[in-house]
Amino acid sequence: MNPILDLNSEPIRSLVYLKTNIGGWFFDAFLRSNHTSRLTITKHPVQVGAALSDHAYLEPKEVSMEIGMSDAATSLVPGQFTGGWSRSVQAFKVLQELQALRVPLQVHSRLGLYQNMLIEEISAPDDYTTLYALRCTVLLREIMVAQVRTVKISEKPAVTDSAKRGKLEPSNINQSVLKQIGADSAIQKLLGG
Repeated sequence: MNPILDLNSEPIRSLVYLKTNIGGWFFDAFLRSNHTSRLTITKHPVQVGAALSDHAYLEPKEVSMEIGMSDAATSLVPGQFTGGWSRSVQAFKVLQELQALRVPLQVHSRLGLYQNMLIEEISAPDDYTTLYALRCTVLLREIMVAQVRTVKISEKPAVTDSAKRGKLEPSNINQSVLKQIGADSAIQKLLGG
């Protein structure tokens, strides 16, 4: 089973931006989703007139989805969740494989499109009510991506031998502070030295 799908292939292309899915996998039901967008703000005082954007940053987005799968239903996309003895078990295995691959996924929901998401946690209680079904919660977290830019620098040294550097004078580093201000002899006289 290959859990990575080509999101541009038919019939997925026509569905991927219209229906709720995780990485192009269309589950029977999305029972509930929780979308979290958090801004971390400094607790320290900020100087008046300072740019507030320097004192707050966005945390990675989180999406929690409760998924339902039934062994009695047929897949929205032909061929998804096949190859096992039940669709619900195959759906759980697909989620585990997507998590193990650590490949950033695209998650589409009614509230938005999320890029660069990884499956952080899969929670699937199993009892007599889910014998021919799956009800699990999938927690996805965004991977923050930064772009690095390469800048060319000169190979020439920053300081040349012909540069004027001013007059260099050695200084005595091992002098005590008392000696530097001339108080060491007065202290010696007081101590009887």
